[in-house]
Amino acid sequence: MTSVTTALNKISDSYGGSVKTSPSFLRLDHVKFNSISKAKDLGSVDNLNTRITGNIGTEVGTNTIYFKVQSLGEADIRITKNFLNKHTDKYISIGVLNGNKQPIPLTDSGFAYKNDIINTDVDEKLLQLKAGIFYFTISSSQWQKLPYSVNLEVIRYVQLYGTSSGSLDVYGRLPLVKWTGSALLSNATYALLPDPAIIKALEGSTTGDKASYGVIIVNSVGTAEGRFEPYGRMVMYHRIPSATSELTSSNYATLTVSSPGGGY
Repeated sequence: MTSVTTALNKISDSYGGSVKTSPSFLRLDHVKFNSISKAKDLGSVDNLNTRITGNIGTEVGTNTIYFKVQSLGEADIRITKNFLNKHTDKYISIGVLNGNKQPIPLTDSGFAYKNDIINTDVDEKLLQLKAGIFYFTISSSQWQKLPYSVNLEVIRYVQLYGTSSGSLDVYGRLPLVKWTGSALLSNATYALLPDPAIIKALEGSTTGDKASYGVIIVNSVGTAEGRFEPYGRMVMYHRIPSATSELTSSNYATLTVSSPGGGY
């Protein structure tokens, strides 16, 4: 059997070979940002807001990568993870180091803060961090490569510009139900009743004339009978003073009439 290896090597050597440049635990010379001395320098900034994505893990040559930034003034330093995969995101951790390579605690929102000193009036954890160098770290606890997506922020000041408009439509609704319960009310009205002794009673008699008449037709057959029963009413008003309004009381009397003489 004739070997063709030598011939193939001659052909490949004539135009050169190729080597993968993707990072790997077998190609550490292509692994980047895997130490503080090799950290990716993001420059000196007043404000920074950038997103970093990639793969991390022992399989790709490193379990931690570093990003360096220098703040030009007092600023808020923040690092947050973006959701990629509910199964792999839990293996990715983030952090912030100060210029002395010491870790700085983070809030639940990803802001780096100073430890509070109890015997001082100032709440140090609410203060911005002083100007200087900071390192953002991204780490993985797994051997296989895992994807990551992280936001890096330096917030020194924020410029607001533009216009804002909006509207608010409010409404309310009263339920159609019966209200049950008790209500307490008060009434400040009052009345005065005079002594019965000073109320004058109606006494005496009165007379009057009633000019009534009838017509009897002659040549009529039978008996004609007529009856006239006049009556009347006399009204007496008693006025009782009141704090609210004038009250009246109506008394009624019946007037009977009697004929002074006989007749039909």
